[in-house]
Parts: sequence; structure tokens; C-alpha cells
Amino acid sequence: MLAAVCSGLIGFEREASQKAAGLRTHTLVGVGAALFTIVSIVGFEGGDEGRVAAQVVTGIGFLGAGAIFRDGSAVSGLTTAAGLWAVAAIGLAAGSGSYFVAVIGTVVVMTVLLALRSADAAVARRLAQPRPTLRIHLTSAGALNSVVKFIRKLDQDATQVDFQRGDDGQCFVVIAVDSDRADMVSEMISVHKSVDRVEKLNVLHRPPGGTSPG
Repeated sequence: MLAAVCSGLIGFEREASQKAAGLRTHTLVGVGAALFTIVSIVGFEGGDEGRVAAQVVTGIGFLGAGAIFRDGSAVSGLTTAAGLWAVAAIGLAAGSGSYFVAVIGTVVVMTVLLALRSADAAVARRLAQPRPTLRIHLTSAGALNSVVKFIRKLDQDATQVDFQRGDDGQCFVVIAVDSDRADMVSEMISVHKSVDRVEKLNVLHRPPGGTSPG
């Protein structure tokens, strides 16, 4: 019963979040894990009590894999799969008589799912915000690699957005940098021997018709 209540609370949160595995799935996993644990303890006298329970840890991985979906480079369902894994652990604890551990585990899992959701969303919003970009005019196309390496020493998260080379031999590269380091990177790169001038753009910008060198 404790396994049903604890896993049901976690399943309700997943159901409210409209995830693939919800209330019934999580409850069944928790109860099933508890039953397997009880059977392994009382059903096989003189045997290794942990053998049946140990298989729950492995077996739950196959069920969790069914909750993970991949669409190109986007992967969803990892949190739900991890929740099923945690619910199985809670069921094992309840089935073995470690009621306090099962309750504490439930509190921790619920805290992660609820309290950290806003933090997760804040990080996602920050990453989604357009970063300032620098349009760096180079003395020659051959200087591209050295300039990009120099910038990444200043900002390891700097990303090359575009590269253009004109018929007159002039070329420039567009680099997205961290907003807190944009001014510093602009000043430092402007004195590079292979840089003619630097333009700071306010938003992520991709010049039309640009080509990327591999």
C-alpha cells in the first residue's frame, strides 16, 4: 500500500504534466517492484533474497526505454523514464520494509520534479535568447581558423554562425558570443593581426548567401 501511494503521487505529477507514462503506469511499477521484493524475501526460503529484486533494476530499463521518444536530434521522455526507474526503487524499498527510505525517496523525487521545474525552464529560456554577435572582417580567408581559435580562448561557448568571402578577396566571419563577454571579446579581437575591423550586432544575424567553410 505504501508503494502504491508513493508511486501514485509521482505518477499524478507526470499525469498532470501530460506525459506518456502517468498515474496508472507509475503506480503499477511501484506496486510490482514491491511485490517482487516481497516474493523474493518470503517465497524462496534459503535462497538469495536479492536475486528477484535485482532483476527489477534491470527489467525496469526496458519499460523506461518505451517512454523515450526521439525526433531527429530532439529527445523527449527522459525525465519520465528516470521517474519510472525511481518509482521502482521506491517500490523495492517499501517491499523490503524500509518504509522511511521509501517516504524520503518519494519526497526527494517530488521535489526534483516540482521545485526544479522552474529552474529548468529558466535555463531553457536563457539558452533560447539570441546572443550578441560579432561580424569580424578578416585580412584573408586563411586567417579564419586562427581568429576563431583565439575567440574561443576568450569565450569557450562562442559559435561560428556564418562566413562570407567576396569576389574582391574581402571576407568576414560572424561569431555568436556570450552577452556578458561580448564587449571584452570585441575589444580583444579588434587588435588581432588578422582582423581589419569588428562590428557588434545586437541580435543573432546570418548574412544571406553566406557559406560555411566545412
